[in-house]
Amino acid sequence: MATTGGPGDKLKDASSVKMLLEEEICSLISEVQDFNPSTIERIELPTALEFHRYIAANRPVIITLPTTARTLYASSLTNSTLTPQEQEWAWPAFTKWTNEYLCKTMGDKKITVACTPNGWADAVVDDQYFAMPCEKKMTFGQFLEGMPIRTRRNKSGYEEGDKGNNSTRASSSSSSSSSSGNTNDGIGENIRKPTIDPYQEVRNIQLQNGNLMTEYEELLGDVPSNVPFASEALGRRPDAVNFWYGDERSTTSLHKDHYENIYAVITGRKIFTLIPPTEQYCLHESQYIAATYVDTQDPSIEATVTVTTPDPSLSSSPRYKLEPMEPLTFTKWIALNPSHEPKEELFEKYPRFRICQPFRVELNPGELLYLPAMWYHQVEQESDYEGKCIAVNWWYDMGFEGDRYATATFMSNLVQLIERIG
Repeated sequence: MATTGGPGDKLKDASSVKMLLEEEICSLISEVQDFNPSTIERIELPTALEFHRYIAANRPVIITLPTTARTLYASSLTNSTLTPQEQEWAWPAFTKWTNEYLCKTMGDKKITVACTPNGWADAVVDDQYFAMPCEKKMTFGQFLEGMPIRTRRNKSGYEEGDKGNNSTRASSSSSSSSSSGNTNDGIGENIRKPTIDPYQEVRNIQLQNGNLMTEYEELLGDVPSNVPFASEALGRRPDAVNFWYGDERSTTSLHKDHYENIYAVITGRKIFTLIPPTEQYCLHESQYIAATYVDTQDPSIEATVTVTTPDPSLSSSPRYKLEPMEPLTFTKWIALNPSHEPKEELFEKYPRFRICQPFRVELNPGELLYLPAMWYHQVEQESDYEGKCIAVNWWYDMGFEGDRYATATFMSNLVQLIERIG
């Protein structure tokens, strides 16, 4: 530990205590960074015992499924030509989940859709509000009607089936960065330019808590109900299985979940920014006024909030308004945007983020990401040739045994205590 002064020295003022506590936290962060790999490992299908090694180490890992997982239902292969493992991982979703199939299967089904003016749901707006989406009930067919469907490559040239191998740790230090794989964009250097949205609305399917089992039960036969090696290693079945559908306009802000997460991309591509729990000091979490987007122009589709006349000063777009919750409620969240803010502006606004070293991971169709509980993550996405990105994830309850949860809670409380010291 980096404690200065002699063992008998007394600290006589709060500023000295604060400085030494921050030095110790920075020393801890640096040691964890030094003793752990600077990349996210990419492996073939593991056994339960092999996978448990990553659980025990609290380390993310990318798992590549057999090639036949994505091609079986679009080829002349028969089950008799496959190994048992290939048969187990041959998911119909990889080839069946086109817009045509989904509309035919789900077209008249009422679903819950998250709507925002900018694609940022559950995110900090204007450094003051924690903005939640306007949740609308509509049919799947209506959902697709409001999506900008395309039949071409997207702007990056990506098309379903292209494979990347990008899993790097992007150093937030202004002097150096370490990488492996094909690219290392670093922090704030892959900024997505804003585009004009003729819909004035970005739709995203993101209802959680097991929506595949409720709103999308017609699709249950196209993906497994659990991930066998994860269920065996964790000693339990998933608590929830979720279906995600969006396009490149939607981004999930930096946050953490208290679940062991197995995340699979079906079509399109997901880009994760990952930050370990030990670096929460770097993230400048704060309290924000909880508010919900209200659509003032679309009373025809049932919304889960009452459309009223909100305060004009809270306007976020010509169509959507932010309406604070009543009674006034505050939500603890992270405002910083490691992928969308220029590096120097980010460091100036959030100085502790300079010592953070996020991982950047690209996840392609046929790959799974194990995201350990309490790892912070921001998620962006790229669309396939139809303008969609679809994923499924399995949430397993985290275990509270051992010291992982207690240590993370202690760190959170310590950071709050430091921030209270003037």
